[in-house]
Amino acid sequence: MSMSYQTSQKPVKEAWNDSRLGYLGCTWFPKFGPKSLAKLQAKFGLNGGMQAWESSEEQMLECNIAKAAVSDFRAWREKSNLKDFRSELDEAGIDFVLPWDKIYPNAFRNSSTPPAALFWRGAPLDNRIWISVVGTRKMSPYGEQATKSIVKGLVQNGVGIISGLALGVDGCAHQAAVEANGVTVAVLGSGIDKATIYPQTHLGLAESILLNNGALISELPPRTPGFKSNFPIRNRLIATLSRATIVVEADKDSGSMLTAKLALDENREVFAVPGPITNPGSEGPHLLIRQGAQLCASADDVLGLRQGLNLQAEMPRDITEEQRKFLDLCRTPVHVDDMARFLQMSPAAVSSVCTSLEIMDLVHDCGGHVYELTTLGRMALQGKKD
Repeated sequence: MSMSYQTSQKPVKEAWNDSRLGYLGCTWFPKFGPKSLAKLQAKFGLNGGMQAWESSEEQMLECNIAKAAVSDFRAWREKSNLKDFRSELDEAGIDFVLPWDKIYPNAFRNSSTPPAALFWRGAPLDNRIWISVVGTRKMSPYGEQATKSIVKGLVQNGVGIISGLALGVDGCAHQAAVEANGVTVAVLGSGIDKATIYPQTHLGLAESILLNNGALISELPPRTPGFKSNFPIRNRLIATLSRATIVVEADKDSGSMLTAKLALDENREVFAVPGPITNPGSEGPHLLIRQGAQLCASADDVLGLRQGLNLQAEMPRDITEEQRKFLDLCRTPVHVDDMARFLQMSPAAVSSVCTSLEIMDLVHDCGGHVYELTTLGRMALQGKKD
């Protein structure tokens, strides 16, 4: 029996303003990774992107950004035009997504290292179960057959497929999902503009993904080549977005094994497809099985844990004591002004915390700045699965 889920739609584009442009410029700088960008966002806030872009050396050093990177950024900034960056995105049909935007996936919000910004083409992720299928670029006929069979079975049960668009198992997983009329998302270690999609041999596959309500996602701006160093970053996103990761064929020291490790770090389930002992690509999956990964011989092995996967993915990370105080007050609908009086805080400070809790899907605005717990908020407050 297939799952129910909301149909993917084209995301509503967030309005461009000075803050969004400023953060776009900071994200485009090649030496600012997710951690540096997150530090700037923490200092300057939701509406402070232009201040981050124009910030002084002293302000950036206060964010604990390396001095060499700050110096290089200030020199690079002088030669850059924010409107040119925006025009390049518009021409390529790429959306710029920040952590407080509606289409920013909740899976990232609850992760240990959430991306500070994303470049996105295609539909937003809907509420279906998303499972990643990864493996070697040197796929064997057995690996191809296993990938197609497992992906087809998952897609027919409403599961969405995530992978990295690489040659071999990744590309096979995407193609199998498309051929089964399923939805699939490719997370890239390159830009997602047509000129730098990596590998270029999968440019047609990327377009097929988009035509079937899928998406292309990357932390990297257009014109960023698929450097080897980018792929561990990409693997982190794949592992985090997925309720579970399936490794089909992989060498024991491969990127696919790293994805499995990252999935475990994010408290996700890991499955491994056993293979012939004469195939070097079986080493990674067999090692994972010996280490406690679930054996996957068909889609049914994954679908059997569907309910557990649902609950696991919905559980938020631990909340702070301050957040707990707010959530306690929101057990029944409560106005921001009433929270401010009770907590002896300014209404502005209370609104800021409520906005962050709303982004985490722990509370929702009932209208007129009146907030109440969501189901996820009640789960977080109770610290257990209902």
